[in-house]
Amino acid sequence: MTINTTAIRSLLRPGLAAIFGDYSMYPSQWTEIFEKHTSDKAYEIEVEIKLLGLAAIKAEGAPTTYDNMGQRYLTNYVHKYVSIGYIITRQAIKDNLYQAKFPMQAKALKDSMLQTKEVLGASVLNNGFDSNFPIGDGQTLFSTAHPIDNGTVANTFTVQADLNETSLQDAIVGIQRFRDAAGKRVMVKQQKLIVPTPLQWQAERLLKSEFRTATANNDVNAIYTTGAVPKGYRVNQFLTDDDAWFLLTDCPNGFKHYEREALETDVYTDFDTDNLKAKALERYSFGCTDFRAAWGSQGA
Repeated sequence: MTINTTAIRSLLRPGLAAIFGDYSMYPSQWTEIFEKHTSDKAYEIEVEIKLLGLAAIKAEGAPTTYDNMGQRYLTNYVHKYVSIGYIITRQAIKDNLYQAKFPMQAKALKDSMLQTKEVLGASVLNNGFDSNFPIGDGQTLFSTAHPIDNGTVANTFTVQADLNETSLQDAIVGIQRFRDAAGKRVMVKQQKLIVPTPLQWQAERLLKSEFRTATANNDVNAIYTTGAVPKGYRVNQFLTDDDAWFLLTDCPNGFKHYEREALETDVYTDFDTDNLKAKALERYSFGCTDFRAAWGSQGA
């Protein structure tokens, strides 16, 4: 698709009162969820290792019980190219009377690439309940049946729940019950609540009210007084489910963004047509290695 004089025909005549279409973009939000890494390979592989389980009581004269260790589940980060560009004719450039306002090439390319990254990053959460997007252990990111040796671990509710005091407390308890691949309790702590736009008011009341909300009881809000969610909440405008919410933890190998090639822009003039071509390109991946990085709910 080429931008020609027909596409910008109103810009060829004087006297326009306004030219608009350029808006402020939301600041980067994927950085609130993902830890950034760089990569020099086509893809990155991360593996979960099962260590020793619980020790066994040893009877007098009996042999020691031996346990095994070894790899369990692999997570692949496959880096993909993301690109966009435009072509504009020489005549459209020369005859445009408002060249100072249109086209705003550099900003247009930058905004497109930035917002694409937000959409792709948020898709890890948006697809977290979809069986078409399994993680390394074969389960959806948010599942009640993540397999470990001799059992399973949940990082979502059996019956999905809206965001409220009870469900948030239950999520915190669920996080405190996480186990490693060998079945041992792990100290993973909740850190930050991620909510879609409609839930920002509920999140504000739950995390910042000194007393309990939606009740006549004069009890303290234990979530607030204990500082149970130390990093508060963040609103993510790119979440697609208005009821879904996510409680992130401090799990060290959780949500990751691998940058394979940083953002590049290029502009050149085609020798034969004199059309100006501009493009932006980068290569990266988003994913989650360890389901213990979050507790999620689709809402009721």
